[in-house]
Amino acid sequence: MNKINLITDNKEYKDVYVAESFFERLKGLMFTSKEKSFNLLIKNCNSIHTCFMKFNIDVYCLDKNYKIIKTYKSLKPFRFIMPSNKVKHILEIPSNKN
Repeated sequence: MNKINLITDNKEYKDVYVAESFFERLKGLMFTSKEKSFNLLIKNCNSIHTCFMKFNIDVYCLDKNYKIIKTYKSLKPFRFIMPSNKVKHILEIPSNKN
């Protein structure tokens, strides 16, 4: 996975890994411990689930210009965010990390 710094809505998110392969996108942060967690950008994605997560995450739904259009704070494991046509990318951040 490539690592980038992402600036959106005048806030910088450092050390964001970009899930590029099918497996990276599928796995996301599943089965990762809070201590080994990282910020994750899933491009061309408009819905997620938190099945098999071991910790809460903050989810930022981004438009095509990487502007935040919807935020889910402290999303618990085994939750779903349904698809939206406005959402083009998803940024996942472990809760209480940024």
